[in-house]
Amino acid sequence: MPLSHSWPFILEPGAIGILAMAFAMDLIIGDPERLLHPVRLIGRTITSGESVARNLPLREKAQGAVLAILLTLSVFITVDLGVKISGHVSKLLQWFISAILLYYGLSLKCLGDEAMSVKKALVENGIEAGRQRVSRLVGRDTDSLDTAGVTKATIETIAENLVDGVLSPFFFGALGGPALCMSYKAINTLDSMIGYKTGQYLKFGTWGAKLDDIANYIPARLSVAVISLASPLVGGGKPWYVWKVALSDGQKLPSPNSGLPEAAFAATLGLRLSGPSRYHGKLVDRPIIHADGREPVIQDINSAVRLLYVSSFLFIGAALLLGIIIRNWN
Repeated sequence: MPLSHSWPFILEPGAIGILAMAFAMDLIIGDPERLLHPVRLIGRTITSGESVARNLPLREKAQGAVLAILLTLSVFITVDLGVKISGHVSKLLQWFISAILLYYGLSLKCLGDEAMSVKKALVENGIEAGRQRVSRLVGRDTDSLDTAGVTKATIETIAENLVDGVLSPFFFGALGGPALCMSYKAINTLDSMIGYKTGQYLKFGTWGAKLDDIANYIPARLSVAVISLASPLVGGGKPWYVWKVALSDGQKLPSPNSGLPEAAFAATLGLRLSGPSRYHGKLVDRPIIHADGREPVIQDINSAVRLLYVSSFLFIGAALLLGIIIRNWN
């Protein structure tokens, strides 16, 4: 029978297999640059939608709210309708399309590969190549970063994107299927494109940033749990210590979410993260996370990627196992 679209999605017949297939596809294939990607399509829609929204006879913040709400709803309705229509054609087609869409929501392999490419650039071609490579991953200015700075920026983006690129999309996929997963990706893409708290997006991007904060609130806190459990598996700190640092330092950053996985990574790897950084030519005095840690070295990128993978496997494995237990219990 076709998927019934009950909530949570993970309890539907065939859903556990669909979610597992999506994760396996991400691990094997990653993010092929040449294929049409829904997230890239969402990005183009945001660019076009911004010009339309800014011409509405509303205040700037309200213009941004219209864009954020309509984009999220449009993505949800479009994906949900597409999945439902495919179910009337063939159950297998519906399962395949659902798995593909969920796969497009994940970016574990892509994140790990990009991080390792920064390390490779630093080792093989020096600091300038490392700066150029890490500039693809972070929003801060990279032209004056030293080796420790490039390494730190890489590890910080791994920690943050564990939530944005793996835990949150899988969480929403397990909860509401492909439609909710893609809606989350729309919110996350909106935040990355217009969620800045400076310049032309100070007011216009408010709703995009707030929606992203709300969407990532639970997954960011779940990340502390899985990173704590993963810590001893990668030779890191004791779970209770990771929890302690995450609770004490995780709320130091302006974002209510990104500091939590970053603090957990810092405690696990024994590193000192965050601190002052330059954005658009201006020095931003960000607080130091895990001040007792040491400065990162290039090899710490390997450890961070290993922690990324182990944490992801623990989270997704636990979610799938919980789904199996609940289905069998009922």
